[in-house]
Amino acid sequence: MSKTVKIEIFIIIFLIVMFAISLIYTRIVEGQVEEEQIDTSVTALADVNRFFTIDSAISKYFSYVTSKNSDSLFKVLDQDYVQRNNITSTNIYDFVGNYESNIKSSLEEAYQVSSYKNVYKYYVKVVLKLETLYTSTLQGYNYYIVTIDENELAFAIEPISDIIYLNKIGESDS
Repeated sequence: MSKTVKIEIFIIIFLIVMFAISLIYTRIVEGQVEEEQIDTSVTALADVNRFFTIDSAISKYFSYVTSKNSDSLFKVLDQDYVQRNNITSTNIYDFVGNYESNIKSSLEEAYQVSSYKNVYKYYVKVVLKLETLYTSTLQGYNYYIVTIDENELAFAIEPISDIIYLNKIGESDS
């Protein structure tokens, strides 16, 4: 091999190595930028469309609970919540509650607590009322974390205590 061919091969190898290094560097920098874009501020929900999306998710959840549709209920429960609590079909109603078919839910308030790559997490307060033909009686309030994944067009719900809810929402007042 002549000296010029060796130099050309060296230059080509050098360019390939430089290209690989720049590609790796770019991916590392992009990963760091994505990590910085996680929004964890607690803000009251002002988007009316999102409010109704969450209300619809909660209504669907309660329709599964009141109709005792545990298969569908498993699909909408947050999977981490299911695994953390070892929830099965035999104990699912110990965790989600056991409500009469005439219980009605409505979203009272919602706070966005995080967003990352079109996945949004909300802490929500739900009013429960027992409705009959002529009356509507307040039964209490339930609290949930509702996760909406716009990438998968799906939602997940995790029941939480009022203490967890108030502690998280209290952060927004600080």
